[in-house]
This record gives sequence, C-alpha cells and structure tokens, in this order.
Amino acid sequence: MKRLVFALLLLGGCLISGAVCQDRSAARRPEASSTLRSTLQALKNHGASRATLSRQLTEAILLLAETGHQPSRSAVTSFADELTTALLGRDLTNSQVTTLAQSMEEVLRSSGTTTFIPACQLRETLAALGVDASKVQIITRHFIAIGEEIRGPDDMPTR
Repeated sequence: MKRLVFALLLLGGCLISGAVCQDRSAARRPEASSTLRSTLQALKNHGASRATLSRQLTEAILLLAETGHQPSRSAVTSFADELTTALLGRDLTNSQVTTLAQSMEEVLRSSGTTTFIPACQLRETLAALGVDASKVQIITRHFIAIGEEIRGPDDMPTR
C-alpha cells in the first residue's frame, strides 16, 4: 500500500513538473515571436550589425522551438547567418516580415505536417525580395534542415 501511495505521489509530481516546464516554454513563445519579428524588421537598417542581428535571430528561433523538439544551435546559427547576410539592408515590407516569421514559427512546430510548405513560403518571399537564386537555395536548405531536426524528413511521394 505504501508503494502504491508513493508511486501515485511520484507520478503526480512528474505530471506537475512537466506542466510547469510546458507553461514556461509557452510563456516564452510570445516574447520570442515578438523578438523574431522585430529582428526581421531591423534587417532593413543598412548600418545594423549583421553579427548582432544574426545572434538575435538565432536566440529567437531557439526560444520558439518546443521543449523536447529543439533543433541544434549549429543548424539555427547557419540559417540565421545566411538569412541575415541576404536580407541586411533590404526593404522588407510588413507583409514580408510576417510571412518570414510565420514560416519560421510553422517549421518549429513539432506537430506540423510538413516542412515543405513553410520552406516554399520562405523561398518565395526571398525571391520576391531579389535575393540571388543560389543564396535562396542555400538558405532554404538550412531552413529545411531545421525542420528535419524537429520532426524528421518529409514523406515525399516517389514516382
């Protein structure tokens, strides 16, 4: 009987602990989402520090990732460095910032169905901004790598 009570107490403690961790993670998301959008907006500034913006972008992306489904820092840093280099000084519209942020947030959801759709949105937005096609391909490849680290490779139909 004592073992049963102890096991129930232990189980209850684990469930409460897990809920607290999830609450902290969920509480960070709006702040990280806001940081992501403001960092993307700051890319418009020609005189901004590329290194600083890349670091801010990396941190915002890592904070947006769900606990237990986080991409590696190196994958996110590679993506953030390439994206920052490509977009620094470009005239991003609010709509383009929103699309970029939504694509990133979507690829970070472990429950998302695919990496393909947000990657296409990212690629189209970069192309509309006049980013060189080879650079778009590199950035998209890094972006897809983040999605694959979170939920594995997409199941693409074979012909």
